Amino acid sequence: MFIDWEKLDMRYLSLAIAVAAYGLFAGTFAALLLFMHDYFSPSWGAGVDVCSHDLLNHIGVDSALIVLFGLQHSIMARRSFKQRWTRIVPQHLERTAYVIASSVALIVMMVYWHPIPMLVWEAGSVVMWWLSIAAGVMGVVIVLWSTFLTDHFELFGLRQAYLHDRGIAWTPVPFKKAALYNFVRHPMMLGMLILLWVTPRMTQGHLVLALGFTLYVLIGVYFEERDLRRELGPEYESYRRSTPMLIPRLWPVAPNGAS
Repeated sequence: MFIDWEKLDMRYLSLAIAVAAYGLFAGTFAALLLFMHDYFSPSWGAGVDVCSHDLLNHIGVDSALIVLFGLQHSIMARRSFKQRWTRIVPQHLERTAYVIASSVALIVMMVYWHPIPMLVWEAGSVVMWWLSIAAGVMGVVIVLWSTFLTDHFELFGLRQAYLHDRGIAWTPVPFKKAALYNFVRHPMMLGMLILLWVTPRMTQGHLVLALGFTLYVLIGVYFEERDLRRELGPEYESYRRSTPMLIPRLWPVAPNGAS
């Protein structure tokens, strides 16, 4: 049986690709949450003790994998790259391609990660253990909530593909300051930092991951803020002066800018 491609309804092809990319990332992110806390490891050396002479090699490989993800995530987010990239990838699938590339980079990191299972710290009581788990859940909630406070579907490329397939012109999502964004400028990154550091059991491998990703967050936030200041001008500059970057304030800023 042959497919008649000329009669095939292609109206929702872009959206189907975007949805598939979204599913790939959702699965990858779920695996990453387990990977962060040593509940899941597809790596070749999972659970194997590391000899002292192998430790630097493991740290070097793991650090290189974090750098690989950081480069992919940062370079593809830059406007100069997007201008060149969209000569190859359709504009409405640019974000989808970014989501796919990020997922692949995370999968590569987890597959080739060299585990270092030696313990750094562990919760000393059941209460502390469950408090750490609760804080981790809060980190997940903050990350997901933050995506919906901006535009979850734009962030993952679904809105762009949907508008294209419906023949509707794309318009940029306006800058919004609501809920968590009244207390901290980058709540999504705050949630990720909570996930990285608040854990009932910290291994040396997890510590390498936490340190590497924390450095990436700080570098990524710097470049993101630079782009936002260029794009939004005085509006974002005022917001930047009145709202902390990563450590939230306990109360929102008054409309006139006063605390």
